[in-house]
Amino acid sequence: MDNTWRVITTKSDAEPWWFFEGWESDIVGDSIFDNRNEAIAAFLKEMKRLSESYPKSKTKKFHAIAFWNPDEIDFCEACDDDLQVYYGLVIFENDRPMEIKDDSVISEITEHIEYV
Repeated sequence: MDNTWRVITTKSDAEPWWFFEGWESDIVGDSIFDNRNEAIAAFLKEMKRLSESYPKSKTKKFHAIAFWNPDEIDFCEACDDDLQVYYGLVIFENDRPMEIKDDSVISEITEHIEYV
């Protein structure tokens, strides 16, 4: 079986690592790669673009990063509350969140993103 990689961008009221039911409907950008290095390069390029556009960001497991502007909120009628809008970036390998172990990739991510 050939490996495939996917880099997606989401817009949601949940950070991208939660994968709540129906999360796929939050996808606003989607790229598929058959080369790991090309996928990582695209992931890092999008990370830099989003980090320049949004003042806040954090990651928990390097394969998923949340970006946001504290002033960008949406009112949720069902919960009668304002919710933060998050832009998520996730990299998948074979339809599962990719485990990132490369020190150089981790270093590049942590240069731009808060790790929690």
